[in-house]
Amino acid sequence: MVDLVIVRHSKTPWNLAGRVQGRSDIPLAPESEEATREAGKRLRPLPDIAFCSPLIRAKRTAELLLEGSGVEIRTDDRLVERNFGEYEGKTYDELGLPDHTELFYALGETKGAESSESVFSRVRSFLTDIAASFDGKRVLVVSHGVCISYLIYALDHDKWDPADYDISYIKNLDFIEKKLIRAG
Repeated sequence: MVDLVIVRHSKTPWNLAGRVQGRSDIPLAPESEEATREAGKRLRPLPDIAFCSPLIRAKRTAELLLEGSGVEIRTDDRLVERNFGEYEGKTYDELGLPDHTELFYALGETKGAESSESVFSRVRSFLTDIAASFDGKRVLVVSHGVCISYLIYALDHDKWDPADYDISYIKNLDFIEKKLIRAG
């Protein structure tokens, strides 16, 4: 069994503006850095290893959470945010959507957006590898809101089923602790 600590990256200027980020590589807002360091003090016990998305907002969040700890941080492309296609860079107001939940349902018709099946497949692959390699360890995962939603779903599901999917929402810098019991 693996003890997972899942964290959504700290806030960026685009989060503050209500702008859809997706794969756009947006850095943290300057005011987020100290809040992230403070959040790192709650990360006890420390993880044995950390994995994060290669996007700068997730990578920097992991670095700040673990600053001075000596914990190894590895980037993993499977933890990158969902590609939102032509919606990236636009605000929810510009898209005529009230929030992230409606964005999820609108994506099926969006040019260039990554499919749900693709996101599920890559996060499920990540969990399978973690379960096989880090049994008995505490693992920090720093990623993105939608990617984390699929990750949580994949903890309990072997296959993607849109009828069974319930959008989980995690706020910036929130911690979720889960047990990863099986490899696949």
